[in-house]
Amino acid sequence: MKTLEKDLFELIDEKLSGELSGEELEGFDLDLMNDPELMSEFELHEEIDEAIQESEVIELRKKLDLVYDLTQNKKQPGLLRTILRHKLSRIAAASFVVLLIMTSLSLYFLRPDGNMSNDSLFKIYYQPDAALLIRGTDSQNAALIEAFQLYENKEYTSALELFAVVLDADGENIPVQFYSGISNIELGQYREALHPFNFIMGNNQNLYIERAEWYASLCYLKLNENETAVDLFRKISLSNSFYKDKAHEILKSIQN
Repeated sequence: MKTLEKDLFELIDEKLSGELSGEELEGFDLDLMNDPELMSEFELHEEIDEAIQESEVIELRKKLDLVYDLTQNKKQPGLLRTILRHKLSRIAAASFVVLLIMTSLSLYFLRPDGNMSNDSLFKIYYQPDAALLIRGTDSQNAALIEAFQLYENKEYTSALELFAVVLDADGENIPVQFYSGISNIELGQYREALHPFNFIMGNNQNLYIERAEWYASLCYLKLNENETAVDLFRKISLSNSFYKDKAHEILKSIQN
């Protein structure tokens, strides 16, 4: 790829600052169009630069949340640290305010030991489950259909109300229990989310146990109940669960 002929970070900085021109600009734009990983990294640089340019520290947290939207795979945390170091070196002669903002960026993402904080890990690894087509009794179908439409529309409070109606009639409905838990997570109600997940984990004969274990472990992580979270992540990592590799990655971070 042409971009490799020159330091990648320098090329990205020059592209963002408008300094790149001629054949280098054309080649870099072509690489961006053809390389999704390069585009993802470019967008990460762009979001960080926007945060740096904002001199009002009070807005920094909002900017950082935007940056984190791009850190959705396991390679990105290390990439983020590398980018931050690179940009810190470029602003060594900049104003104190800008330097303070960049230092805050590093502290926001990393604990003093260099590992990701619980909140940061949660943001990276949590993704809501897409709703499946669920069948119920004739009397439940209308409520189920409406509930899952609300869930798909991210109207989680209303979806929870209808999930509760279905569970009042059929408390053993595992899928509805599961999506009740996800809806609670989406509303920031992590403790409440644990109730349906624990119910599912206590019922060995269902297809939702692996997912319930994964989301429950993330809830414990978010609640800073690390001992319980570690036990559950370890159980997942030692199993044949779809989530075992992700659980192992999280364990390496929170146990170091």
